[in-house]
Amino acid sequence: MTDKDAFCRHIRLCEKAMYALAFSLVRNESDAAEVIGESVYRAFSSLHTLKNDAAFKPWVLRIVHNTAVEMLRKNAKVTPMEELPDAADDSDEHDVTTKLALRDAVEHLQQPYRTVVILFYYENLSVAQIAQIRSTNMLAVRQQLSRARKMLREILKEDFVG
Repeated sequence: MTDKDAFCRHIRLCEKAMYALAFSLVRNESDAAEVIGESVYRAFSSLHTLKNDAAFKPWVLRIVHNTAVEMLRKNAKVTPMEELPDAADDSDEHDVTTKLALRDAVEHLQQPYRTVVILFYYENLSVAQIAQIRSTNMLAVRQQLSRARKMLREILKEDFVG
């Protein structure tokens, strides 16, 4: 992909996923916007390294992930998450109370569990794609998802029982 317009189209298709990932890591809107801006610049600057246009989304999400982690290390600050981007608008399937409880539970997960949950369930990425984005192996991602599910079950059980 060498066409600037094609790059912009691909970025527009990935912008929600990019924001969700950046926000899940830096936990505030202004830093997430900064991460996305820097990531788009880095992606465009290194576009020549992308060998397969079909792999654009995992490739750009890896850039977002690395940029956010770099920002966190440099700034050494983490602020509370104010809101999590909505999952696909499936209002018919879930009532508002369930969505809010689940959103709150995901907010309480620590890293890397929050990130893998958002990428897997909210962005519908495969375990292989998440492993590529996070520079880890598929087994580690599967374990993190399994542990995150257990943690979410416990958090939700406390909310509804307690």
